[in-house]
Order: sequence, then C-alpha cells, then structure tokens
Amino acid sequence: MLTIDDAEMDYEAVTQSRERLRGTFGPDHEWPPDDLSVRQNRIDVAWHHKEFQRRDAFTYAVVTPDDSVELGCVYVQPTRAEGYDAAVYFWIGEAGVERDLETAIGDHVREWIETDWPFEAVAYPGREIPWSAWESLGGA
Repeated sequence: MLTIDDAEMDYEAVTQSRERLRGTFGPDHEWPPDDLSVRQNRIDVAWHHKEFQRRDAFTYAVVTPDDSVELGCVYVQPTRAEGYDAAVYFWIGEAGVERDLETAIGDHVREWIETDWPFEAVAYPGREIPWSAWESLGGA
C-alpha cells in the first residue's frame, strides 16, 4: 500500500521519471506536472492513502526488496466503463527500467490482478485498450 510515509520516495521516483509517466492516466493527462513539489506530492500520496483506507481505490508502491527504492506504482480503481468492473493503471519509473524490470513488473501486475482480485473484467487503459476506445466506453 502506498502510504504517506512513502511520499518522499514516491516524489523521487516520479520526478526522475516525469517524461515517461506522462499519459499514464490518459493522453491529455498532465500528471506529473513540471512544478510538482514535495509538498504537493505528499498531499497526492495522502489522498491515495485515504482512498485505500476508505476502500474506494487502491494504490500500491512497487519497491525494491529492501523497500529503499520505488520502482513504480499500481492503481486499482473502480470504473463506470461499460463492460468492466475495474481499471488498472501502472507505471514503471526509471529505477525499474534501469533494472530491466519493466516487462516483469507488468506481467506480475496482470497475474496478481487476475488471481488475487475478485474482478470479472479488468481494463488496462492505454495499454490493452487504446485511449480512444476507453473514452468511448465511458472510462474517461
């Protein structure tokens, strides 16, 4: 679970990977902004932490075995998109790419969602479903 205690580590991963993360949540989505501050990131992470506590949405940090480096994040969210009961977004930061873990993390996320989550139909917008198709399903 991504928690407020992870905010600084998350900030480092996000800012080091800013360009590769653009478009994670949609082709016109501007996250992460150029002016993202540690304070603003702390607020964002706290919001994800609260969503998790309320069981509204679930955000996980993907970290090294010693928890010292964030390699990416996974977001499991409800959706109103026709035919899907959840949407999963994830990103792999520079630290994950440098360790050649991009494919392994993506494969593990899909397997984990398939085997451990109670969903019948999961969407991976921008990955397995083109953004234009996702928007036409009401997932925007």
